[in-house]
Amino acid sequence: MKPRLVIFSISLFFVLATKAQETHSTSSRTNLYEQEAAKDESKTFTAKVRIVRDISDDLEVFFEGEVAKGAYTLPRQTKGYAAILKTLEASKKAEGQSVTVTADKEKNIISVEASKSKPGFVPPSDPNKKWDFGKMPD
Repeated sequence: MKPRLVIFSISLFFVLATKAQETHSTSSRTNLYEQEAAKDESKTFTAKVRIVRDISDDLEVFFEGEVAKGAYTLPRQTKGYAAILKTLEASKKAEGQSVTVTADKEKNIISVEASKSKPGFVPPSDPNKKWDFGKMPD
C-alpha cells in the first residue's frame, strides 16, 4: 500500500509542477508580446520654415518663432519624404504659409501638412499701388 501512495504523491507533484510551469511560461510569453504600447512622445506645432539645409543623410530644418527652437531633422527614409520636402520649401518662401509639423522627442520630423489658414495681409505686387489694409485677400 505504501509504494502506491508514494508513486501517487510523486506523480501528483509532477502534474502540479508541470501545470505551474505552463502557467508561468504562458504569462511570461504574453508579457513579452503584449507589453503596453510606448507612450506617444510626439509634439505637434505650427510654424513657418526659416531654413532647410542638407546634411549627409538627413535634412535639417529650422522654424521661426519661439514654439520650435533648435534644429529638427527630416530623415530621408521618412514615408512621403518628397512631399514633405516640397511642403517645407513652399513654407520657406516669403509668401508661403505656415506648416503643421509632428515630430518625435528626438526632434525627428514625422509628418508635415500645409496650414489651411489664410495668410495675413498680402502686399500688392505693384510697389506704386496703394496698400489697402482693410481689405483682406480672398
